[in-house]
Amino acid sequence: MADVRRWTRQLDDKRSRRIVFLSHCLLNENTRYLGGACRPGAVRELVQACLDSGLGIVQMPCPEEHAWGGVLKRRLLWFFGSKGRLRYWLRNVLLPVLLWYTRRVYGKIARQVADQVADYQSSGFTVVGIVGVDGSPSCGVRRTIDMKRSLELVGQLPPTADAGDMNTIIRACLAEGSGIFLELLRKEIERRGLGVPFLAHDLIAELQGSAAPLPL
Repeated sequence: MADVRRWTRQLDDKRSRRIVFLSHCLLNENTRYLGGACRPGAVRELVQACLDSGLGIVQMPCPEEHAWGGVLKRRLLWFFGSKGRLRYWLRNVLLPVLLWYTRRVYGKIARQVADQVADYQSSGFTVVGIVGVDGSPSCGVRRTIDMKRSLELVGQLPPTADAGDMNTIIRACLAEGSGIFLELLRKEIERRGLGVPFLAHDLIAELQGSAAPLPL
């Protein structure tokens, strides 16, 4: 440990030692649900605010990509436009299985992210925040999505559905509370006593073109 401190002092450089953890889609909207990407890539104004504040940016994994079938969430697309088919009527039977599996995958990712946070803190860095996405079933901080209701409504999507129809469903299914991944990550952060604040980027405001800046 003494060697680490000595070399850290001797090899001092320009790093700010201030870090922010961002939900994956804030840097890469290509992983958003179909219809939900408002930008070709990153949420530019949020990333620029981090850069202007001298923050190092850690991109958290997209939990939905890992649990729900890749960047297109193929396991969920199976339910889209399914009304009148057997899988639509089985959705309430299948949902508990999907949620059980989701929590197992998300729990593993939450532990990995908490490990990173702990490593930064024990190395003398300040983690200024973990930024989630309100309106996400996975990464919501204060607002999430009612999964049961959303599966019902996406099952009713007509063949002519477009992004506007999908985002109408998202708005209709908003619910108070954390998304599954952020809930598990918060518990892991609190269990370890890491003391990192959670901040929320507002998906619905972004869809309306009026997302407010975060206090970074």
